Amino acid sequence: MKDLKKRLGALVLAGLTTLSLAACSVPLGDAEVRTGEGGTVVIDGEAIWDETAPAPDAAPPETEPPAEDPTADAAEDAEPLYEYYSTLEELLAGIQEGYVFRLDHTFDQAARPTVTGGHWPFQVSDEGTLDLEIRFSDLLPLEDEGLVSGESRVEVRLTSPEGETVYGYAATGAELEEDIAIQETIPLTPGEWDLEISFVFRSAGGDSPAALHISAQCQSLTQEDLTYLKELRLR
Repeated sequence: MKDLKKRLGALVLAGLTTLSLAACSVPLGDAEVRTGEGGTVVIDGEAIWDETAPAPDAAPPETEPPAEDPTADAAEDAEPLYEYYSTLEELLAGIQEGYVFRLDHTFDQAARPTVTGGHWPFQVSDEGTLDLEIRFSDLLPLEDEGLVSGESRVEVRLTSPEGETVYGYAATGAELEEDIAIQETIPLTPGEWDLEISFVFRSAGGDSPAALHISAQCQSLTQEDLTYLKELRLR
């Protein structure tokens, strides 16, 4: 009688287990069915569902909002540099004053500023002048195996609408170590002019930072000339 009760109990238990898994649409076959850690039902080593998991519509746990970065506002307020250490606002203001090119910067840290073959064309509708200024101090030439390299230079060239070089300046190698201050007023005739600028040098930074100033300002530009210059610089 006891053996019969045991057999009946085993059959009932097996039947309940089969019904439970079938209700969850879990294929049985030859799979090993067992309960893993935390009440997870496992079939052949793959977790199928978790009896301890919260209901799908349960509210997620509350989390604290991320801490605010005190430097975020300052970073957003800082206007990025647009061209040669100038912001877009400074560039537009310079164009309105007739500046074809303007760079005025002191390199407080060790650096190797480089611009090779940069062209800044501009249009002149009437006769006028170009005020050109070149100043630099504490520039260091590049060095290659202890020798001064010919690559080190500061060059400025102005070409007329006819393709002639009406002004040219070049300092190379050890000449960069001399402090320079040049001012020129160059007559302009109507037409398309081209200003070419190149520079390659080193700055030691620290107590002897390199400083470079190159500016070219047109006098008596018409509004059409200013609009044309703005379009060229912002394209």
